[in-house]
Amino acid sequence: MIADRMWRTRCIVLDSGITPKYIGGLTRGRTGLVVDSALAEHRDRLLAGDLRDAQVLELNAAPVTIETLREVGTFIRNNGIQTIVGLGGGSVLDAVKLATLFTSEPNLATFAERHAKRSGLLVLPPSMSLKERPRTILMPSTVGTGAEVSGVACLDTAVGRRLIVSPYLAGDVAVLDAGHLATLPGQLVLEGLLEALLRVAGTMIGSTRSVFDDDGYSLVARIVRLGQRLLSDDSPELRLVAARLSMETHTGWSLVARNPYGAKHWYIANELAYVTGTRKMTATASVVGPIWEEIENGASTWGDRRRLQELWSVVTDAVPSLDPNAGTGINELIREWGIPGLGAISEEALVRTTDAVIRNWGGVLPMLRGIDAMQVQRVLSEAAHSHTSCQAQRAIYERVGERR
Repeated sequence: MIADRMWRTRCIVLDSGITPKYIGGLTRGRTGLVVDSALAEHRDRLLAGDLRDAQVLELNAAPVTIETLREVGTFIRNNGIQTIVGLGGGSVLDAVKLATLFTSEPNLATFAERHAKRSGLLVLPPSMSLKERPRTILMPSTVGTGAEVSGVACLDTAVGRRLIVSPYLAGDVAVLDAGHLATLPGQLVLEGLLEALLRVAGTMIGSTRSVFDDDGYSLVARIVRLGQRLLSDDSPELRLVAARLSMETHTGWSLVARNPYGAKHWYIANELAYVTGTRKMTATASVVGPIWEEIENGASTWGDRRRLQELWSVVTDAVPSLDPNAGTGINELIREWGIPGLGAISEEALVRTTDAVIRNWGGVLPMLRGIDAMQVQRVLSEAAHSHTSCQAQRAIYERVGERR
Protein backbone atom coordinates (compact mmCIF):
# COMPACT_ATOMS: atom_id res chain seq x y z
CA MET A 1 0.00 0.00 0.00
CA ILE A 2 0.95 3.67 -0.02
CA ALA A 3 0.84 5.90 3.05
CA ASP A 4 -0.35 9.49 3.21
CA ARG A 5 2.42 11.85 2.21
CA MET A 6 4.19 13.22 5.26
CA TRP A 7 6.44 15.99 3.87
CA ARG A 8 8.70 15.42 6.88
CA THR A 9 11.83 13.78 5.46
CA ARG A 10 14.77 15.92 4.42
CA CYS A 11 16.16 14.30 1.25
CA ILE A 12 19.84 14.63 0.31
CA VAL A 13 21.49 13.31 -2.86
CA LEU A 14 25.29 12.98 -2.86
CA ASP A 15 28.02 11.90 -5.26
CA SER A 16 30.06 8.86 -4.34
CA GLY A 17 32.29 9.15 -1.29
CA ILE A 18 30.93 12.40 0.13
CA THR A 19 28.82 10.97 2.96
CA PRO A 20 31.66 10.20 5.44
CA LYS A 21 32.61 13.91 5.48
CA TYR A 22 29.04 15.26 5.30
CA ILE A 23 26.99 13.20 7.71
CA GLY A 24 28.43 14.80 10.85
CA GLY A 25 26.42 17.92 10.14
CA LEU A 26 23.21 15.85 10.24
CA THR A 27 23.73 14.08 13.56
CA ARG A 28 23.11 15.27 17.10
CA GLY A 29 24.24 13.79 20.41
CA ARG A 30 25.34 10.18 20.80
CA THR A 31 25.23 8.46 17.42
CA GLY A 32 24.77 4.80 16.52
CA LEU A 33 25.27 3.11 13.16
CA VAL A 34 23.12 0.12 12.21
CA VAL A 35 24.54 -1.41 9.04
CA ASP A 36 24.09 -4.45 6.83
CA SER A 37 26.87 -6.87 7.79
CA ALA A 38 27.70 -7.35 4.09
CA LEU A 39 28.63 -3.66 3.70
CA ALA A 40 31.94 -3.70 5.57
CA GLU A 41 33.66 -1.37 3.10
CA HIS A 42 30.96 1.30 3.42
CA ARG A 43 30.91 0.85 7.21
CA ASP A 44 34.65 1.38 7.49
CA ARG A 45 34.53 4.55 5.39
CA LEU A 46 31.85 6.04 7.61
CA LEU A 47 33.77 5.12 10.76
CA ALA A 48 36.93 6.68 9.34
CA GLY A 49 35.03 9.91 8.76
CA ASP A 50 32.41 11.82 10.73
CA LEU A 51 31.08 8.67 12.49
CA ARG A 52 34.45 7.72 13.99
CA ASP A 53 33.00 7.80 17.53
CA ALA A 54 29.73 6.04 16.68
CA GLN A 55 28.63 2.77 18.23
CA VAL A 56 28.02 0.06 15.61
CA LEU A 57 25.49 -2.74 15.26
CA GLU A 58 25.62 -5.08 12.27
CA LEU A 59 22.51 -6.87 10.98
CA ASN A 60 21.94 -9.53 8.37
CA ALA A 61 19.74 -8.52 5.45
CA ALA A 62 16.78 -10.70 6.42
CA PRO A 63 13.08 -10.08 7.08
CA VAL A 64 12.57 -8.08 10.28
CA THR A 65 11.32 -10.08 13.25
CA ILE A 66 10.50 -9.29 16.88
CA GLU A 67 13.94 -10.63 17.79
CA THR A 68 15.53 -8.16 15.35
CA LEU A 69 13.68 -5.27 16.98
CA ARG A 70 14.77 -6.39 20.45
CA GLU A 71 18.39 -6.44 19.28
CA VAL A 72 18.22 -2.95 17.77
CA GLY A 73 16.17 -1.63 20.71
CA THR A 74 18.74 -2.90 23.20
CA PHE A 75 21.49 -1.26 21.14
CA ILE A 76 19.65 2.07 21.28
CA ARG A 77 18.94 1.92 25.02
CA ASN A 78 22.31 0.59 26.21
CA ASN A 79 24.23 3.25 24.28
CA GLY A 80 21.86 6.16 24.92
CA ILE A 81 21.57 6.72 21.18
CA GLN A 82 20.22 10.15 20.17
CA THR A 83 20.83 9.81 16.43
CA ILE A 84 20.64 6.46 14.68
CA VAL A 85 22.09 6.06 11.20
CA GLY A 86 20.83 3.13 9.12
CA LEU A 87 22.72 1.82 6.09
CA GLY A 88 21.41 -1.12 4.10
CA GLY A 89 18.47 -2.44 2.15
CA GLY A 90 14.80 -2.24 2.99
CA SER A 91 14.90 -4.78 5.81
CA VAL A 92 17.75 -3.02 7.65
CA LEU A 93 16.06 0.36 7.30
CA ASP A 94 12.73 -1.11 8.43
CA ALA A 95 14.45 -2.56 11.50
CA VAL A 96 15.87 0.87 12.38
CA LYS A 97 12.52 2.60 11.82
CA LEU A 98 10.46 0.15 13.85
CA ALA A 99 12.96 -0.29 16.68
CA THR A 100 13.35 3.47 17.09
CA LEU A 101 9.59 3.89 17.24
CA PHE A 102 8.89 1.02 19.63
CA THR A 103 11.81 1.84 21.91
CA SER A 104 10.54 5.41 22.29
CA GLU A 105 6.94 4.34 22.86
CA PRO A 106 6.61 0.73 24.15
CA ASN A 107 2.82 1.05 24.13
CA LEU A 108 2.93 1.06 20.35
CA ALA A 109 4.78 -2.26 20.37
CA THR A 110 2.10 -3.67 22.67
CA PHE A 111 -0.60 -2.34 20.35
CA ALA A 112 1.06 -4.00 17.33
CA GLU A 113 1.39 -7.32 19.15
CA ARG A 114 -2.26 -7.33 20.22
CA HIS A 115 -3.65 -6.40 16.82
CA ALA A 116 -1.37 -8.52 14.62
CA LYS A 117 -3.97 -11.28 14.29
CA ARG A 118 -6.70 -8.99 12.98
CA SER A 119 -5.31 -8.23 9.51
CA GLY A 120 -2.13 -7.84 7.53
CA LEU A 121 -2.25 -4.07 8.06
CA LEU A 122 -1.50 -2.31 11.35
CA VAL A 123 -2.06 1.45 11.51
CA LEU A 124 -0.39 2.69 14.68
CA PRO A 125 -2.22 5.32 16.75
CA PRO A 126 -0.60 8.73 17.35
CA SER A 127 1.54 9.24 20.45
CA MET A 128 2.65 12.49 22.05
CA SER A 129 5.77 11.01 23.68
CA LEU A 130 7.43 10.31 20.31
CA LYS A 131 8.87 13.81 20.29
CA GLU A 132 11.80 12.38 22.26
CA ARG A 133 12.61 9.52 19.90
CA PRO A 134 16.12 9.36 18.38
CA ARG A 135 16.72 11.19 15.13
CA THR A 136 16.86 8.80 12.15
CA ILE A 137 19.20 9.17 9.17
CA LEU A 138 18.45 6.46 6.60
CA MET A 139 20.84 5.58 3.76
CA PRO A 140 19.68 2.91 1.31
CA SER A 141 22.13 0.54 -0.36
CA THR A 142 19.42 -0.86 -2.62
CA VAL A 143 16.81 0.49 -5.02
CA GLY A 144 13.06 0.02 -5.01
CA THR A 145 11.54 0.07 -1.55
CA GLY A 146 11.94 3.77 -0.82
CA ALA A 147 12.02 2.73 2.85
CA GLU A 148 14.09 5.79 3.72
CA VAL A 149 11.12 8.11 3.10
CA SER A 150 8.03 5.91 3.42
CA GLY A 151 5.73 5.78 6.43
CA VAL A 152 5.44 1.98 6.27
CA ALA A 153 7.57 -0.99 7.33
CA CYS A 154 7.26 -4.79 7.22
CA LEU A 155 7.49 -7.02 10.29
CA ASP A 156 7.42 -10.81 10.42
CA THR A 157 5.34 -11.99 13.39
CA ALA A 158 4.18 -15.35 14.71
CA VAL A 159 0.97 -14.95 12.67
CA GLY A 160 2.55 -13.75 9.42
CA ARG A 161 4.15 -10.75 7.75
CA ARG A 162 2.53 -7.47 8.76
CA LEU A 163 2.60 -4.04 7.15
CA ILE A 164 2.89 -1.34 9.81
CA VAL A 165 1.93 2.26 9.08
CA SER A 166 2.81 5.39 11.06
CA PRO A 167 3.91 8.90 10.07
CA TYR A 168 6.81 8.48 12.51
CA LEU A 169 8.29 5.67 10.39
CA ALA A 170 9.49 8.06 7.69
CA GLY A 171 13.14 8.95 8.22
CA ASP A 172 14.06 12.39 9.52
CA VAL A 173 16.79 12.51 6.86
CA ALA A 174 17.21 10.34 3.76
CA VAL A 175 20.66 10.26 2.16
CA LEU A 176 21.26 8.85 -1.31
CA ASP A 177 24.96 8.27 -1.96
CA ALA A 178 26.05 6.87 -5.32
CA GLY A 179 28.81 4.93 -3.60
CA HIS A 180 26.38 2.98 -1.44
CA LEU A 181 24.74 1.62 -4.61
CA ALA A 182 27.96 0.67 -6.38
CA THR A 183 28.19 -2.89 -5.04
CA LEU A 184 24.54 -3.74 -5.75
CA PRO A 185 24.30 -6.43 -8.47
CA GLY A 186 22.90 -5.04 -11.71
CA GLN A 187 19.95 -7.42 -11.67
CA LEU A 188 18.88 -6.04 -8.29
CA VAL A 189 18.99 -2.48 -9.61
CA LEU A 190 16.51 -3.47 -12.32
CA GLU A 191 14.49 -5.44 -9.81
CA GLY A 192 14.23 -2.34 -7.66
CA LEU A 193 13.13 -0.29 -10.65
CA LEU A 194 10.39 -2.86 -11.31
CA GLU A 195 9.23 -2.50 -7.71
CA ALA A 196 9.07 1.28 -8.08
CA LEU A 197 7.31 0.97 -11.44
CA LEU A 198 4.64 -1.36 -10.07
CA ARG A 199 4.10 0.81 -6.99
CA VAL A 200 2.99 3.61 -9.28
CA ALA A 201 1.31 1.51 -11.98
CA GLY A 202 -0.57 -0.76 -9.59
CA THR A 203 -1.87 2.12 -7.50
CA MET A 204 -3.02 4.08 -10.56
CA ILE A 205 -4.78 1.04 -12.01
CA GLY A 206 -6.63 0.54 -8.72
CA SER A 207 -7.64 4.21 -8.36
CA THR A 208 -10.03 6.59 -10.10
CA ARG A 209 -8.82 9.39 -12.34
CA SER A 210 -6.86 12.16 -10.69
CA VAL A 211 -5.51 15.58 -11.59
CA PHE A 212 -2.10 14.02 -10.90
CA ASP A 213 -2.40 11.34 -13.61
CA ASP A 214 0.12 13.13 -15.84
CA ASP A 215 2.64 13.03 -12.99
CA GLY A 216 2.08 9.29 -12.64
CA TYR A 217 2.42 8.58 -16.36
CA SER A 218 5.54 10.72 -16.55
CA LEU A 219 7.16 8.85 -13.67
CA VAL A 220 6.27 5.47 -15.21
CA ALA A 221 7.86 6.49 -18.51
CA ARG A 222 11.02 7.75 -16.80
CA ILE A 223 11.40 4.53 -14.82
CA VAL A 224 10.95 2.31 -17.89
CA ARG A 225 13.35 4.34 -20.03
CA LEU A 226 15.96 4.26 -17.27
CA GLY A 227 15.60 0.49 -17.00
CA GLN A 228 16.23 0.13 -20.72
CA ARG A 229 19.34 2.34 -20.47
CA LEU A 230 20.70 0.30 -17.57
CA LEU A 231 20.61 -2.84 -19.71
CA SER A 232 23.51 -1.49 -21.76
CA ASP A 233 24.94 1.43 -19.78
CA ASP A 234 25.13 0.67 -16.06
CA SER A 235 26.88 3.50 -14.22
CA PRO A 236 26.98 5.09 -10.73
CA GLU A 237 25.14 8.14 -12.06
CA LEU A 238 22.27 6.08 -13.48
CA ARG A 239 22.03 4.02 -10.29
CA LEU A 240 21.69 7.24 -8.33
CA VAL A 241 18.89 8.31 -10.67
CA ALA A 242 17.22 4.93 -10.07
CA ALA A 243 17.33 5.46 -6.31
CA ARG A 244 15.98 8.98 -6.70
CA LEU A 245 13.06 7.76 -8.85
CA SER A 246 12.31 5.09 -6.26
CA MET A 247 12.22 7.79 -3.59
CA GLU A 248 10.00 9.93 -5.82
CA THR A 249 7.29 7.25 -5.87
CA HIS A 250 6.73 8.16 -2.20
CA THR A 251 7.58 11.85 -2.12
CA GLY A 252 6.40 13.10 -5.52
CA TRP A 253 2.94 13.97 -6.81
CA SER A 254 2.23 10.79 -8.79
CA LEU A 255 0.42 8.92 -5.99
CA VAL A 256 -1.28 11.85 -4.28
CA ALA A 257 -5.07 11.45 -3.88
CA ARG A 258 -4.99 7.75 -4.85
CA ASN A 259 -6.58 4.68 -3.34
CA PRO A 260 -3.90 3.64 -0.78
CA TYR A 261 -4.82 -0.02 -1.39
CA GLY A 262 -4.94 0.18 -5.19
CA ALA A 263 -1.88 -2.00 -5.97
CA LYS A 264 -3.54 -5.39 -5.47
CA HIS A 265 -0.51 -7.38 -6.61
CA TRP A 266 1.40 -6.36 -3.46
CA TYR A 267 -0.86 -8.30 -1.08
CA ILE A 268 -0.67 -11.51 -3.12
CA ALA A 269 3.10 -11.26 -3.57
CA ASN A 270 3.62 -10.45 0.12
CA GLU A 271 1.88 -13.64 1.25
CA LEU A 272 3.40 -15.81 -1.49
CA ALA A 273 6.89 -14.64 -0.54
CA TYR A 274 6.25 -15.33 3.14
CA VAL A 275 4.83 -18.80 2.55
CA THR A 276 7.51 -19.91 0.08
CA GLY A 277 10.41 -18.20 1.85
CA THR A 278 11.39 -16.35 -1.33
CA ARG A 279 12.19 -12.71 -1.96
CA LYS A 280 9.24 -10.36 -2.40
CA MET A 281 10.15 -9.31 -5.94
CA THR A 282 10.56 -12.92 -7.02
CA ALA A 283 6.98 -13.50 -5.95
CA THR A 284 5.89 -10.20 -7.52
CA ALA A 285 7.44 -11.12 -10.87
CA SER A 286 5.29 -14.26 -10.83
CA VAL A 287 1.90 -12.78 -9.94
CA VAL A 288 1.71 -9.35 -11.59
CA GLY A 289 1.27 -10.73 -15.14
CA PRO A 290 -1.65 -13.02 -14.22
CA ILE A 291 -3.32 -10.22 -12.24
CA TRP A 292 -3.02 -7.81 -15.16
CA GLU A 293 -4.36 -10.51 -17.46
CA GLU A 294 -7.39 -10.80 -15.19
CA ILE A 295 -7.90 -7.04 -15.47
CA GLU A 296 -7.56 -7.22 -19.26
CA ASN A 297 -10.30 -9.89 -19.23
CA GLY A 298 -12.65 -7.58 -17.34
CA ALA A 299 -12.13 -8.61 -13.68
CA SER A 300 -12.71 -5.12 -12.26
CA THR A 301 -12.08 -6.19 -8.65
CA TRP A 302 -8.37 -6.35 -9.51
CA GLY A 303 -8.29 -2.96 -11.24
CA ASP A 304 -9.71 -0.79 -14.02
CA ARG A 305 -9.15 -2.18 -17.51
CA ARG A 306 -9.22 1.18 -19.29
CA ARG A 307 -6.71 2.71 -16.89
CA LEU A 308 -4.43 -0.31 -17.28
CA GLN A 309 -4.54 0.04 -21.06
CA GLU A 310 -3.84 3.78 -20.87
CA LEU A 311 -0.92 3.23 -18.53
CA TRP A 312 0.47 0.39 -20.62
CA SER A 313 0.36 2.58 -23.73
CA VAL A 314 2.77 4.90 -21.91
CA VAL A 315 5.11 1.94 -21.38
CA THR A 316 4.90 0.76 -25.00
CA ASP A 317 5.60 4.30 -26.19
CA ALA A 318 8.88 4.01 -24.29
CA VAL A 319 9.53 0.39 -25.38
CA PRO A 320 7.63 -0.25 -28.64
CA SER A 321 8.78 -3.88 -28.85
CA LEU A 322 6.59 -4.90 -25.90
CA ASP A 323 3.28 -6.65 -26.50
CA PRO A 324 0.33 -4.21 -26.46
CA ASN A 325 -1.52 -6.54 -24.10
CA ALA A 326 -0.46 -5.43 -20.59
CA GLY A 327 -0.56 -8.91 -19.05
CA THR A 328 1.70 -10.35 -21.73
CA GLY A 329 3.80 -7.21 -22.07
CA ILE A 330 4.72 -6.87 -18.39
CA ASN A 331 5.99 -10.46 -18.43
CA GLU A 332 8.11 -9.59 -21.47
CA LEU A 333 9.56 -6.57 -19.68
CA ILE A 334 10.30 -8.65 -16.58
CA ARG A 335 12.14 -11.22 -18.70
CA GLU A 336 14.03 -8.53 -20.62
CA TRP A 337 15.19 -7.00 -17.35
CA GLY A 338 16.36 -10.46 -16.19
CA ILE A 339 14.15 -10.67 -13.12
CA PRO A 340 13.37 -14.28 -12.17
CA GLY A 341 10.01 -15.44 -10.91
CA LEU A 342 9.09 -18.54 -8.99
CA GLY A 343 9.14 -21.92 -10.66
CA ALA A 344 6.50 -24.38 -9.55
CA ILE A 345 4.26 -23.54 -6.60
CA SER A 346 3.26 -26.60 -4.63
CA GLU A 347 -0.40 -27.24 -3.90
CA GLU A 348 0.28 -26.79 -0.19
CA ALA A 349 1.95 -23.41 -0.81
CA LEU A 350 -0.94 -22.40 -3.04
CA VAL A 351 -3.48 -23.30 -0.36
CA ARG A 352 -1.57 -21.59 2.43
CA THR A 353 -1.02 -18.45 0.35
CA THR A 354 -4.68 -18.22 -0.68
CA ASP A 355 -5.78 -18.74 2.90
CA ALA A 356 -3.39 -16.03 4.18
CA VAL A 357 -4.39 -13.56 1.45
CA ILE A 358 -8.11 -13.82 2.23
CA ARG A 359 -7.62 -13.87 6.00
CA ASN A 360 -5.20 -10.94 6.18
CA TRP A 361 -6.37 -8.70 3.34
CA GLY A 362 -9.79 -9.84 2.09
CA GLY A 363 -13.36 -10.17 3.35
CA VAL A 364 -14.57 -6.87 4.80
CA LEU A 365 -11.06 -5.38 4.74
CA PRO A 366 -10.57 -2.63 2.13
CA MET A 367 -7.39 -4.02 0.60
CA LEU A 368 -8.91 -6.92 -1.35
CA ARG A 369 -12.61 -6.39 -0.75
CA GLY A 370 -14.66 -8.19 -3.40
CA ILE A 371 -11.92 -10.68 -4.28
CA ASP A 372 -12.64 -14.25 -3.19
CA ALA A 373 -10.44 -17.27 -2.63
CA MET A 374 -11.14 -18.74 -6.08
CA GLN A 375 -9.93 -15.56 -7.78
CA VAL A 376 -6.73 -15.58 -5.75
CA GLN A 377 -6.20 -19.27 -6.43
CA ARG A 378 -6.66 -18.73 -10.16
CA VAL A 379 -3.97 -16.05 -10.21
CA LEU A 380 -1.57 -18.24 -8.24
CA SER A 381 -2.23 -21.25 -10.46
CA GLU A 382 -1.48 -19.18 -13.54
CA ALA A 383 1.63 -17.78 -11.85
CA ALA A 384 2.91 -21.30 -11.32
CA HIS A 385 2.04 -22.30 -14.91
CA SER A 386 0.06 -25.13 -13.38
CA HIS A 387 -2.71 -27.03 -15.11
CA THR A 388 -4.79 -27.82 -12.08
CA SER A 389 -8.00 -29.65 -12.95
CA CYS A 390 -11.37 -28.20 -12.09
CA GLN A 391 -11.80 -30.91 -9.48
CA ALA A 392 -8.48 -30.03 -7.83
CA GLN A 393 -9.36 -26.33 -7.94
CA ARG A 394 -12.62 -27.08 -6.19
CA ALA A 395 -10.81 -29.16 -3.56
CA ILE A 396 -8.34 -26.35 -2.93
CA TYR A 397 -11.15 -23.83 -2.59
CA GLU A 398 -12.97 -26.09 -0.13
CA ARG A 399 -9.79 -26.57 1.95
CA VAL A 400 -9.29 -22.81 2.10
CA GLY A 401 -12.92 -22.42 3.19
CA GLU A 402 -12.40 -24.94 5.98
CA ARG A 403 -9.38 -23.03 7.32
CA ARG A 404 -11.15 -19.66 7.40
